[in-house]
Amino acid sequence: MKLKYILALGYFISSFLLTNTFAQSSHNNLLEGDKFYRAGEFYLAEEQYRKARESEKELKSTFNLGNAVYKQERYEEAVDHFTAAAQLAPDNAKRADAYYNLGNAQFKAEKIEEAIESYKESIQLNPDNDQARYNLLVAKNILKQQQQQQQNQQQQQDQDQEEQDQEKQEQQEQQEQQQQQNQEQQDPSDQENEEQQEQEDQQEQQDSTNQDQEISEGGEFDTTRLDKQTLDSLDAMKLLQIIENEEKKVQEKLKKFNSDRKKPDKDW
Repeated sequence: MKLKYILALGYFISSFLLTNTFAQSSHNNLLEGDKFYRAGEFYLAEEQYRKARESEKELKSTFNLGNAVYKQERYEEAVDHFTAAAQLAPDNAKRADAYYNLGNAQFKAEKIEEAIESYKESIQLNPDNDQARYNLLVAKNILKQQQQQQQNQQQQQDQDQEEQDQEKQEQQEQQEQQQQQNQEQQDPSDQENEEQQEQEDQQEQQDSTNQDQEISEGGEFDTTRLDKQTLDSLDAMKLLQIIENEEKKVQEKLKKFNSDRKKPDKDW
């Protein structure tokens, strides 16, 4: 029993000394970090604060690390450290400070809406934080200006699009008017050709009408037109009818001639 007690006591003493050593080391790192921070050597301060956090992750090392990173304009990373500090804060006062710095980092990172919420949280935790009230007012005004600017840009884009659509419509109307004018002001030679073609079509139609009339009346057929036209089946039938009519006329003339020859001479 005595041996176990002695061993347990030795373990307790060793753990206490080790913990005390780590705490002392973390405290020393914080002191060194603060010294570099006040001297404006923020990169060296960051190194000491990181070492302090490795030994003991507490509010001060996390909060100060956020400050060192913020001073180096690494605002996105500072947001992460101040968020962690707000979670580690043991009371409202320290948590209010963490949210205040978080709002500043978000503001610098151009996350205005998020910064506004952080300032509001800081004021709620500490109503006497006048600096947070001032920063909240500034952030709200900037957000309003941004929204107004976005609205103006959207209106301008809509107006530009409307003007482009109107311009396209006017160009289309001009093209249609030009095409219509071109049709009205057609080349005189084209008009003459069209008029001549129309006259030829009318003449051809008239000739066809006259030809049909001649066939129906048994008139003579103009054979000279055979060399100028292409006969179709209808023309062939008409031609056959004309030939038959002509042959009948010849036969009738022959019969009449023969009949006259057979008559006796007139007695005197």
